[in-house]
Amino acid sequence: MFRRNRTSRPQPQPVHRDVPRVEYVPLTLTELEAYERVMLHAAERVRIRRPDIGGLGHHEDVIAALYRSAGAASVTEPDPEKVRIPIQKGDFLSLKYAIWDIETYGGRREIAREARHLLNRCNALLGRERAVVHMGGTPVFDPDAPAPVVLDAVELPRR
Repeated sequence: MFRRNRTSRPQPQPVHRDVPRVEYVPLTLTELEAYERVMLHAAERVRIRRPDIGGLGHHEDVIAALYRSAGAASVTEPDPEKVRIPIQKGDFLSLKYAIWDIETYGGRREIAREARHLLNRCNALLGRERAVVHMGGTPVFDPDAPAPVVLDAVELPRR
């Protein structure tokens, strides 16, 4: 009969993987309106020029989440000029695809220019991301965390 070796084997150690950090940068209310304008224009161009692929609801979902964050941010900061809405890096990188859709499907150049400007501003803010807290599942910047120096918002062209 065979006997099992009863000596204990070393247990495998858990692997510590770097969990990717979600980066949030601040948008002003004016920039949120520009983001909405760009995303809706891109979705409209795709819907008109490519009816075969149907409507893409992702843009509307992101816009709705950002407006929820804007509402929660207005609770922590009552002055509308100082409200900053957290936007995730993945959400503002969707501006790249919106620019592509606008240019590919015959959108307005000034909207594409506005999208490039907004994308560049968000990328410039990446080194200044801040901590967020969740209010009922909606991310808002932590009012107790020290705020970094925020770049002045540049006036975006109106359509």
